[in-house]
Amino acid sequence: MKIESTPLLFFRWLFSESTVRVARTLLFYIDFGLRIFSVPLLVRTFFSPWHRYWYGHPKTFDPAQLFSALFGNLMSRGIGVILRTFFIALGLIFEIFIGIIGFIFLATWILLPFVSFYFFYLGMKLFFY
Repeated sequence: MKIESTPLLFFRWLFSESTVRVARTLLFYIDFGLRIFSVPLLVRTFFSPWHRYWYGHPKTFDPAQLFSALFGNLMSRGIGVILRTFFIALGLIFEIFIGIIGFIFLATWILLPFVSFYFFYLGMKLFFY
């Protein structure tokens, strides 16, 4: 039977188990952001028509219908590229924001015990001097 002291158990929990859990939570939110903004799908279908709007080419040679179909398909793909670029950028901005906030939270989580000991030391120093 192995008996460990409570402070040792606390520091093991703080620096190993809970830090891994906080890091996994950060990775979960990063994965959530990629999925909610559909960034991988938008990158794969970057040049596809927007909402699959496409115009069929005429069976006979009619320059007006051919130009109309060509122009409609180019416009649909152009709108798709513009909107996908916007949504990819929005998703990446969200990812950067979540990464920065998560890194700050993780660093705070690790440094908080040391900061609290330092503030305790400063309080005792002020109390006795």
